Amino acid sequence: MTLGALTDLQLSLMKALWSLGEATVADVLEALRGQGLELAPTTVATLLQRLSKQGWVKHRKSGRIFLYRAKVEQRDAARGALQRLVSSFFGGSASALTAQLLDSEELSSETLAEMRRLIDDKRS
Repeated sequence: MTLGALTDLQLSLMKALWSLGEATVADVLEALRGQGLELAPTTVATLLQRLSKQGWVKHRKSGRIFLYRAKVEQRDAARGALQRLVSSFFGGSASALTAQLLDSEELSSETLAEMRRLIDDKRS
């Protein structure tokens, strides 16, 4: 199944679920408040239901409440988002993305050294 891109709000909900594991709407609401977002419980419930239909979230019923859990691991979601970014903005070229990153960010020598180490590790 190919998952679509997440909106910023959907990503906030997914981050809450990745952090919490399995959670109720109330749990997600509390986590969102910690991110500075104030939403109505019905809004969160609707968003979780939509994410479930899109394949991002799974849920189960426990008594009278639903418990939600991320169906997609955070690492896999990040990989998919990065692939879409590289494809959409950089013509599929990872080197073009890297050049843009190096050109547009003030990178510390520590960050550059870490990037070099990652490249060297990838080569071997």
